[in-house]
Amino acid sequence: MSQAKPQSGWRARVAARSMWQYAERLPVPAGADIVTLGEGGTPIVASRLATDFRLLWKDESRNPTGSHKDRALSIAATHARASGARVMVVVSAGSTGLSNAAYAAQAGLAAVTLVGGEAPAARLMPVQALGSLIINVDAPIDDVIAAVRGFNGHDGIYDASTTRLSNPMQAEAPKTIAWEIVDDLGAAPDWVLVPTGGGGTLGGLYRGFRELLDHGAINRLPRLVAVVPSGYDALRRALAEGITDQAAFDALPYDDHTETVLTKLSHAHPPDGMEALQAIRATGGRVLICDDASAIAAVRRIGAADGLYLEPSSSVVCVAMDELWREGAIRRGETVVALACGSGFRETFVLQSAMHLEPTRCRLTDIPAAIRASLDEAGREPRSRP
Repeated sequence: MSQAKPQSGWRARVAARSMWQYAERLPVPAGADIVTLGEGGTPIVASRLATDFRLLWKDESRNPTGSHKDRALSIAATHARASGARVMVVVSAGSTGLSNAAYAAQAGLAAVTLVGGEAPAARLMPVQALGSLIINVDAPIDDVIAAVRGFNGHDGIYDASTTRLSNPMQAEAPKTIAWEIVDDLGAAPDWVLVPTGGGGTLGGLYRGFRELLDHGAINRLPRLVAVVPSGYDALRRALAEGITDQAAFDALPYDDHTETVLTKLSHAHPPDGMEALQAIRATGGRVLICDDASAIAAVRRIGAADGLYLEPSSSVVCVAMDELWREGAIRRGETVVALACGSGFRETFVLQSAMHLEPTRCRLTDIPAAIRASLDEAGREPRSRP
């Protein structure tokens, strides 16, 4: 497919600070009017959480709707509008639906979000506010994803769901994350830790790093680590059992009554799981598990140390980092990039049910003493960045 060329004027200024600086490498129709809200170009943020190795956050929460999904939906919306579609449809538990609604609006198209089960109203309200119709389907989310693929192209429907089978064009978007990391660091990191639900982001990152290696831009691949919720460990079991075909992967048993606050990662059989496994195997990576309590605790830990307010489905990488360091897998002096996929501002309702708010109370005259007591209780004084 012919690809878009860099544009002049206002579009060029947008591209310079977004993922569209890589327009020539992305699969969009030549001459297409790019649908963009300024996605990509997210910062690398140094972390205080590690002292013996270099920990960096790739902060995707800075994207327009607060998650890395904006990269994929920018490509999808560009294709949808160029193809003459009337409505962009996604299956989503949160981030993709919000992004789809925003980019459909920017493209001048209708938006539909299909959700499975009882999705929280607090997560769906912003999707509705951005103009999307919400349809609740009484079926597991992976079954809904498969069903929607059959509607694609009919009656002006464009399937923008972020699985590669649903939409191979948008699946190339995570490559831009890899390219930005290398552009910023000047080399490949030693590790990249990735919150993993459907597996597409992990697969796209691998393809991005692989392209850089093939073109001589880097001399090695980083080790890619998938972090998944407890009870949704098909990737870990498949890796341990040496599973290499889709049928065997889909046959792995699971408990369909498992509940978790990490709903954005809760795929019983990740739809892009085989690609994720290929990426993990090819880079000597791992699959690690995180439970709800550890993820919630990590939200506060990351916030207090680094000033980043992440959703629990992103804080899981902090738990994985600890495990890898304890095991001796991460070595002293190595560079670790943790992917912060989504903002905590969209998930505050989750924390309200899992974390107690404990303000210190005092009289007006006792404010200085209360501040000193709070610092003593926290066990730390304000300090400058080392």
